[in-house]
Amino acid sequence: AAGPAPAGTPATPQFVQLIPNSAGVITPIGIYNAGDGSGRVFSNERGGQIRVLRNGQAVPGSQISPPWTEGHDPKRPSLQKYDPAGARALLDRFGYRDGDGDGYRELPDGRPLVVEKASTPNATDRASDELWKKSMDAIGVRMTFVKQKWPDLVKMAEAGKLQMWGLGWIHSIPDPDSSYALLYSKQIGMMNDARLRLPEYDRLYEASRRLPDGAERNAIYAKMTDLVRAYGVWEVGPSLISSWLVQPRVKGFKRH
Repeated sequence: AAGPAPAGTPATPQFVQLIPNSAGVITPIGIYNAGDGSGRVFSNERGGQIRVLRNGQAVPGSQISPPWTEGHDPKRPSLQKYDPAGARALLDRFGYRDGDGDGYRELPDGRPLVVEKASTPNATDRASDELWKKSMDAIGVRMTFVKQKWPDLVKMAEAGKLQMWGLGWIHSIPDPDSSYALLYSKQIGMMNDARLRLPEYDRLYEASRRLPDGAERNAIYAKMTDLVRAYGVWEVGPSLISSWLVQPRVKGFKRH
């Protein structure tokens, strides 16, 4: 009968095959299966989501005025900041602690703290949900998801039935007024899905409507962005870039 190997006998070497997922990822924070049977995976990197998920076809969100519109300040720092330690410290400071030891925080009065995010069933949103869940777990905040088709989520948002959701906005002209209108209180139930009702923001928005393009109007836009950041109304995401491939023989091409 074979007995145990003598002490000092080298163990049988084990080999692991490493298959590259993404090139150029420096500080990965998660790898997630697309969940659609395609075998695809999504890599997320701290400060590198634009490069990895968007193939570099986006610029960081730093203000309400997106790039290529009036009032955009290219020197304004990005609104996004990955700082789990800072987030945990703020939650502790304001009384959102894990009182029962289950790994998730409670409200200061002891009731469960739950953040509910809406998203569609598509593969990209599923990967995003996994990243959100992982990130919120890291700071002890329980996150749940409302999964509905996009038209149904629009109706729910307009009715004020969503706690958190993400939407895009398209600018066809350099005037960013329509973006700032999204937080004007008189647009609640229509464009203002965040349902922000802030008199100071309304006053600034109305003042901006009376001014032409220029430094005075841009200064008002900057104050409005500061309010959005201070109150945590929006997390301004990246502005996507669209690219067109046009053959040299094509004459008179106009993007639309």
